[in-house]
Amino acid sequence: MRQSRREFLRTGSASIAAAVLGGIGGCASLPDKGPKVVVVGGGFAGATAAKYVRKWSDGKIAVTLVERGSTFVSCPLSNLVLGGSRQIADLTVPYDGLDKWGVRRVTDEAMAIDPAARTVRLSGGTTLPYDRLILAPGIDFMWDAIPALAGREAQEKILHAWKAGAQTIALRRQLEAMPDGGVFVMHIPKAPFRCPPGPYERACQVAFYFSTQKKKSKVIILDANDDVVSKKGLFTAAWNGRYKGYVEYRPNSGLVDVDVATLTAKLEFDNVKPHFFKIIPRQHAGAVPRALGMATPTAASARSTFSASSRPRSAVSTSSATPPRMHS
Repeated sequence: MRQSRREFLRTGSASIAAAVLGGIGGCASLPDKGPKVVVVGGGFAGATAAKYVRKWSDGKIAVTLVERGSTFVSCPLSNLVLGGSRQIADLTVPYDGLDKWGVRRVTDEAMAIDPAARTVRLSGGTTLPYDRLILAPGIDFMWDAIPALAGREAQEKILHAWKAGAQTIALRRQLEAMPDGGVFVMHIPKAPFRCPPGPYERACQVAFYFSTQKKKSKVIILDANDDVVSKKGLFTAAWNGRYKGYVEYRPNSGLVDVDVATLTAKLEFDNVKPHFFKIIPRQHAGAVPRALGMATPTAASARSTFSASSRPRSAVSTSSATPPRMHS
């Protein structure tokens, strides 16, 4: 029998609270003396976990959120900025909305975890104790897979805009400056990568902008995969319908390297030189879970680049590779 959304939230809240509260439910009720949960990363998963652990415990659990940024910028909605229907300010939300729930916010970066001592060391030198730790640091890019983009200067010239913010704005400005009739090339890495529909949605949003402002321009998608990896029917219908003539899709286009000076994409069997292009680098889990051995990539599992096992894992689940009292 299918659950309603309300039923799902009710049962889900109970199971998640149980996972977080396990082993510490008998502690004192005052937050400063009771159990402590530290959440690393203030994205969708981390900020949501911080709020609801605090809320569902009726304030009995002291929750600290560690996030390097002062505001949250919605990555899934950032493609709308490229299409011109939203501004980056529309996607930006300050973290102070968590204050009313009593979440303590620390603007810093987690550098190391000591599972035995149950502490988190921050880049500023502070050490935070925890009873339970939730790791949601997001992804890091695997720059070594594209040698020419290893340096910061090259990364600022050939954008990825796969983390919403300054690069999203810069990419939009590049699109605006491109002459009508120009070609925008984007490269998609081999799966897995964060948000599988995202690159194809991005191509549609850029095509939307071209269809209204630069009718002679086009998008070329260089996909290292042998086919569209998510929602193929939806996207191919858009490319063959509303955006017909604006999008050219090329599968099996593995990227070997780039020539930053000439803005040339060096593929396995060809070179492509557009007016400008963006590259979505290969990705893996953040540095902290990798250092703990929680994100060991294997060829057998597409999911394992981001998690400790081939099993899907929720924001507060554990696996055999996860240290005790730690969730990711």
